[in-house]
Amino acid sequence: MREKILNLLSENASPDAVAWLRETISSQEAAFEKRPFYYAFSGVSRHFDKAGRLPADADEVFGGWDQYRLARVALLLLLAPQGKEVFVETFHAILNTADLREQVALFSALPWLPHPEDIREAAVDGLRSNIVDIYDSIALDNAFPARHFSDDAWNQMVLKAIFITRPLHRIVGIADRKNQRLAEAISDLAHERWAAGRTITPEAWQNCEGFINERLAHDITRISESEIPDDRAAAALVTSTDRSGKLENLRDSLVAELSHIQSGALTWKSLGQSMEEKLVRKSLT
Repeated sequence: MREKILNLLSENASPDAVAWLRETISSQEAAFEKRPFYYAFSGVSRHFDKAGRLPADADEVFGGWDQYRLARVALLLLLAPQGKEVFVETFHAILNTADLREQVALFSALPWLPHPEDIREAAVDGLRSNIVDIYDSIALDNAFPARHFSDDAWNQMVLKAIFITRPLHRIVGIADRKNQRLAEAISDLAHERWAAGRTITPEAWQNCEGFINERLAHDITRISESEIPDDRAAAALVTSTDRSGKLENLRDSLVAELSHIQSGALTWKSLGQSMEEKLVRKSLT
């Protein structure tokens, strides 16, 4: 993984910066020392371009990342072969003094770091941040939460994503970590918002698949009657997988949407991507 990151940086960053990073990694591999590692981790900002960023389509995992983040993750991978005590102490020492970009790099590296039981709480705490970039580095495009979070921590992460309008389709494992308590919490949140004259993201209803009871059936019926196409798409997606029989009566009113699901044109991912693109366009106008 580290060599892949270095190759991506070689294609997008200055040769001098990449040479410095390779030399630093080589030196630390030969003899790991905490203090020089701390200096190097912080010193990335003196070598790489602050505004430098990989094209979004440069790589499935790292596309869109900035050079600081890539270089720091490459350095953090040096911690993996160290003993547990050294690893845990170094990780937390960096986190305790990290600035915003350094925290983003630390949390982005989680899927490739060892001893998840010793860094899981740091990730859970990080999700409490009001800084969207930090939240995103943990919750979006990151396999660590799906692998290691408890149901309670997972549910809180998903609910916060809904509160702060983050794209749920980019939460790794969201289709696999659905649970009854999360489905009920989403129903509660939807009723609160509807009572206040507000809406809930259509993506939220994916978390209710497989847990349809009378109340949730009523909720899905409500969004199936919405004038918002994305709501109707979500209702159809839930209906298409329902085995309870409680949504069978919706099929006649969702014929077009169900047809799109059958053809593969409509999925939770395509719905989420479409909604995210709309938000991006809206933010640019």
